[in-house]
Amino acid sequence: MVTYSVIAVCAVVYVLQLIPGSPVTELLWYAPLHTSEWAFQPWRMLTASVLHSPSSAMHILFNMMALWFVGRVIEPAIGWWRYLALLVLSAFGGSVAVLFLSPMTVPTVGASGAVFGLFGALFILLRAAGGQTGGILALIGVNVVIGFVIPQISWQGHLGGLITGVLCALVIAKTPEGPQRTVWQSGGLIAIGIALCGLTALGVPLVSP
Repeated sequence: MVTYSVIAVCAVVYVLQLIPGSPVTELLWYAPLHTSEWAFQPWRMLTASVLHSPSSAMHILFNMMALWFVGRVIEPAIGWWRYLALLVLSAFGGSVAVLFLSPMTVPTVGASGAVFGLFGALFILLRAAGGQTGGILALIGVNVVIGFVIPQISWQGHLGGLITGVLCALVIAKTPEGPQRTVWQSGGLIAIGIALCGLTALGVPLVSP
Protein backbone atom coordinates (compact mmCIF):
# COMPACT_ATOMS: atom_id res chain seq x y z
CA MET A 1 0.00 0.00 0.00
CA VAL A 2 2.96 2.35 0.51
CA THR A 3 3.90 2.02 -3.16
CA TYR A 4 0.42 2.93 -4.38
CA SER A 5 0.08 5.72 -1.80
CA VAL A 6 3.35 7.36 -2.89
CA ILE A 7 2.34 7.11 -6.55
CA ALA A 8 -1.02 8.71 -5.73
CA VAL A 9 0.62 11.57 -3.81
CA CYS A 10 3.07 12.28 -6.65
CA ALA A 11 0.23 12.22 -9.19
CA VAL A 12 -1.91 14.66 -7.19
CA VAL A 13 1.02 17.02 -6.64
CA TYR A 14 1.88 16.86 -10.35
CA VAL A 15 -1.66 17.89 -11.28
CA LEU A 16 -1.40 20.81 -8.86
CA GLN A 17 1.90 21.81 -10.46
CA LEU A 18 0.22 21.99 -13.87
CA ILE A 19 -2.37 24.56 -12.76
CA PRO A 20 -1.46 27.91 -14.38
CA GLY A 21 0.15 30.21 -11.82
CA SER A 22 0.46 27.43 -9.25
CA PRO A 23 3.21 28.11 -6.66
CA VAL A 24 3.52 24.43 -5.70
CA THR A 25 6.76 23.77 -7.55
CA GLU A 26 8.55 26.83 -6.17
CA LEU A 27 7.31 26.15 -2.63
CA LEU A 28 8.49 22.53 -2.52
CA TRP A 29 11.58 22.17 -4.71
CA TYR A 30 15.03 21.89 -3.17
CA ALA A 31 18.30 23.66 -3.89
CA PRO A 32 21.35 23.70 -1.59
CA LEU A 33 20.50 27.34 -0.84
CA HIS A 34 17.49 26.07 1.13
CA THR A 35 19.84 24.59 3.73
CA SER A 36 21.89 27.76 4.10
CA GLU A 37 21.72 30.18 7.01
CA TRP A 38 19.92 32.65 4.75
CA ALA A 39 17.01 30.46 3.62
CA PHE A 40 16.93 27.51 6.03
CA GLN A 41 14.05 25.31 4.86
CA PRO A 42 15.37 21.75 5.29
CA TRP A 43 11.96 20.12 4.81
CA ARG A 44 12.39 20.79 1.10
CA MET A 45 14.99 17.98 1.07
CA LEU A 46 12.00 15.62 1.31
CA THR A 47 9.19 17.59 -0.32
CA ALA A 48 11.17 17.88 -3.57
CA SER A 49 10.85 14.10 -3.97
CA VAL A 50 7.10 14.32 -4.60
CA LEU A 51 7.58 16.97 -7.30
CA HIS A 52 8.37 16.37 -10.98
CA SER A 53 9.18 18.59 -13.91
CA PRO A 54 5.93 20.18 -15.15
CA SER A 55 7.44 20.50 -18.63
CA SER A 56 8.20 16.78 -19.00
CA ALA A 57 5.55 14.13 -18.49
CA MET A 58 8.23 11.47 -19.08
CA HIS A 59 9.91 12.51 -15.84
CA ILE A 60 7.02 11.47 -13.63
CA LEU A 61 6.06 8.53 -15.86
CA PHE A 62 9.51 6.96 -15.65
CA ASN A 63 9.80 7.43 -11.89
CA MET A 64 6.32 6.11 -11.17
CA MET A 65 6.76 3.09 -13.43
CA ALA A 66 10.07 2.28 -11.72
CA LEU A 67 8.45 2.72 -8.32
CA TRP A 68 5.55 0.48 -9.33
CA PHE A 69 7.73 -2.32 -10.71
CA VAL A 70 10.38 -2.38 -8.00
CA GLY A 71 8.18 -1.32 -5.09
CA ARG A 72 5.74 -4.19 -5.58
CA VAL A 73 8.68 -6.58 -5.19
CA ILE A 74 10.43 -4.97 -2.22
CA GLU A 75 7.48 -3.80 -0.10
CA PRO A 76 5.95 -7.26 0.57
CA ALA A 77 9.43 -8.74 1.00
CA ILE A 78 10.58 -6.44 3.82
CA GLY A 79 7.31 -5.08 5.22
CA TRP A 80 5.65 -1.72 4.85
CA TRP A 81 7.46 0.21 7.60
CA ARG A 82 10.95 -0.86 6.50
CA TYR A 83 9.98 -0.06 2.93
CA LEU A 84 8.68 3.39 3.90
CA ALA A 85 11.89 4.06 5.84
CA LEU A 86 13.89 2.97 2.78
CA LEU A 87 12.01 5.39 0.52
CA VAL A 88 12.23 8.36 2.89
CA LEU A 89 15.88 7.84 3.73
CA SER A 90 16.82 7.36 0.07
CA ALA A 91 15.04 10.58 -0.88
CA PHE A 92 16.83 12.34 1.99
CA GLY A 93 20.16 10.85 0.95
CA GLY A 94 19.65 12.08 -2.59
CA SER A 95 19.11 15.62 -1.32
CA VAL A 96 22.19 15.41 0.92
CA ALA A 97 24.28 14.55 -2.16
CA VAL A 98 22.71 17.51 -3.98
CA LEU A 99 23.68 19.73 -1.04
CA PHE A 100 27.35 18.79 -1.36
CA LEU A 101 27.70 18.30 -5.12
CA SER A 102 25.30 20.71 -6.87
CA PRO A 103 25.46 24.47 -7.44
CA MET A 104 23.72 26.15 -4.52
CA THR A 105 21.00 27.90 -6.52
CA VAL A 106 20.07 25.07 -8.92
CA PRO A 107 16.71 23.52 -7.93
CA THR A 108 16.04 19.79 -8.06
CA VAL A 109 12.76 17.89 -8.19
CA GLY A 110 11.74 14.28 -8.56
CA ALA A 111 11.47 10.92 -6.85
CA SER A 112 14.64 9.72 -8.58
CA GLY A 113 16.65 9.63 -5.36
CA ALA A 114 14.09 7.33 -3.77
CA VAL A 115 13.86 5.23 -6.96
CA PHE A 116 17.63 4.78 -7.13
CA GLY A 117 17.51 3.83 -3.47
CA LEU A 118 15.09 1.05 -4.43
CA PHE A 119 17.45 -0.06 -7.21
CA GLY A 120 20.35 -0.29 -4.77
CA ALA A 121 18.22 -2.03 -2.15
CA LEU A 122 16.94 -4.57 -4.66
CA PHE A 123 20.51 -5.47 -5.60
CA ILE A 124 21.46 -6.08 -1.96
CA LEU A 125 18.28 -8.02 -1.17
CA LEU A 126 18.70 -10.23 -4.24
CA ARG A 127 22.32 -10.95 -3.30
CA ALA A 128 21.27 -11.79 0.26
CA ALA A 129 18.62 -14.19 -1.05
CA GLY A 130 21.00 -15.81 -3.55
CA GLY A 131 19.14 -14.41 -6.56
CA GLN A 132 20.45 -13.25 -9.93
CA THR A 133 21.62 -9.64 -9.86
CA GLY A 134 22.79 -9.11 -13.45
CA GLY A 135 19.54 -7.48 -14.55
CA ILE A 136 19.40 -4.92 -11.74
CA LEU A 137 23.11 -4.12 -12.19
CA ALA A 138 22.51 -3.42 -15.88
CA LEU A 139 19.50 -1.24 -15.01
CA ILE A 140 21.53 0.76 -12.50
CA GLY A 141 24.43 1.13 -14.90
CA VAL A 142 22.28 2.38 -17.78
CA ASN A 143 20.50 4.92 -15.60
CA VAL A 144 23.72 6.15 -14.03
CA VAL A 145 25.15 6.79 -17.51
CA ILE A 146 21.95 8.56 -18.58
CA GLY A 147 22.26 10.83 -15.56
CA PHE A 148 25.70 11.99 -16.70
CA VAL A 149 24.92 12.21 -20.43
CA ILE A 150 21.56 13.98 -20.51
CA PRO A 151 21.52 17.60 -19.26
CA GLN A 152 19.20 18.70 -16.43
CA ILE A 153 19.24 15.27 -14.76
CA SER A 154 20.49 15.33 -11.19
CA TRP A 155 23.13 12.61 -11.11
CA GLN A 156 23.93 13.89 -7.63
CA GLY A 157 20.50 12.93 -6.35
CA HIS A 158 20.72 9.57 -8.10
CA LEU A 159 24.08 8.82 -6.49
CA GLY A 160 22.99 9.85 -3.00
CA GLY A 161 19.78 7.84 -3.22
CA LEU A 162 21.61 4.79 -4.53
CA ILE A 163 24.20 4.79 -1.73
CA THR A 164 21.56 5.35 0.94
CA GLY A 165 19.35 2.57 -0.44
CA VAL A 166 22.29 0.15 -0.37
CA LEU A 167 23.06 1.05 3.26
CA CYS A 168 19.41 0.65 4.30
CA ALA A 169 19.17 -2.73 2.58
CA LEU A 170 22.37 -3.91 4.27
CA VAL A 171 20.83 -3.06 7.64
CA ILE A 172 17.63 -4.89 6.75
CA ALA A 173 19.21 -7.97 5.14
CA LYS A 174 22.31 -8.49 7.28
CA THR A 175 20.79 -8.12 10.74
CA PRO A 176 21.00 -11.57 12.44
CA GLU A 177 17.83 -13.55 12.92
CA GLY A 178 16.35 -13.56 16.39
CA PRO A 179 13.75 -11.94 18.65
CA GLN A 180 15.65 -8.63 18.64
CA ARG A 181 16.00 -8.40 14.87
CA THR A 182 13.32 -5.75 14.44
CA VAL A 183 14.87 -3.66 17.20
CA TRP A 184 18.31 -3.83 15.56
CA GLN A 185 16.87 -3.03 12.14
CA SER A 186 15.01 -0.04 13.55
CA GLY A 187 18.15 1.17 15.30
CA GLY A 188 20.21 0.80 12.14
CA LEU A 189 17.74 2.74 10.01
CA ILE A 190 17.48 5.46 12.64
CA ALA A 191 21.29 5.66 12.71
CA ILE A 192 21.32 6.23 8.94
CA GLY A 193 18.79 9.02 9.37
CA ILE A 194 20.89 10.62 12.11
CA ALA A 195 24.00 10.37 9.92
CA LEU A 196 22.18 12.13 7.07
CA CYS A 197 21.07 14.88 9.46
CA GLY A 198 24.69 15.22 10.60
CA LEU A 199 25.91 15.51 7.02
CA THR A 200 23.27 18.16 6.37
CA ALA A 201 24.54 20.14 9.35
CA LEU A 202 28.08 19.87 8.02
CA GLY A 203 26.91 21.12 4.63
CA VAL A 204 25.25 24.28 5.94
CA PRO A 205 28.50 26.32 6.16
CA LEU A 206 29.34 25.31 2.58
CA VAL A 207 26.26 27.12 1.26
CA SER A 208 26.38 30.02 3.73
CA PRO A 209 29.15 32.27 2.33
